[in-house]
Amino acid sequence: MPAQLQPVQPRHYPRIAGWLDSVAATQRWAGPGVAFPLLPEAFAQALELAERPGWVLLDGEGACMGFGQYWLTAPGTAHLGRIIVSPQARGRGLGRVLMQLLCAEALRSPDVQRLSLRVYRDNVAAVALYRDFGFQPVEDASTPELLFMQRSEG
Repeated sequence: MPAQLQPVQPRHYPRIAGWLDSVAATQRWAGPGVAFPLLPEAFAQALELAERPGWVLLDGEGACMGFGQYWLTAPGTAHLGRIIVSPQARGRGLGRVLMQLLCAEALRSPDVQRLSLRVYRDNVAAVALYRDFGFQPVEDASTPELLFMQRSEG
């Protein structure tokens, strides 16, 4: 059974939170204001899952290998965020699989014509991956630390 994307469930929270090993890693991934350690009972509220649905990448045995979210930020635009692959599973192409499935899921909405995301400029592997998926830098919406990228459909 190939990897699949499914809505995140409370049983996944401890595993995902366990991938974050420091205050810096947590804030870099989740944003300021998200506490470390990210406790499973605080996961849904801290990540605003009611407004920003989360998705998990499950391997063939059903193990949680990745996570990402998307939410509408402007008419026609879904913003992808908090994308992460299990540290134990990195280097196996799962980031590419997660992005492929997450983009496809976001684009299921007939109202979405654009995808956007932010990535730390020093995360060279992620920037390259996003470029492979057609995301282009938007410098006037970026900061010295964070690169804003966008992809238009059609």
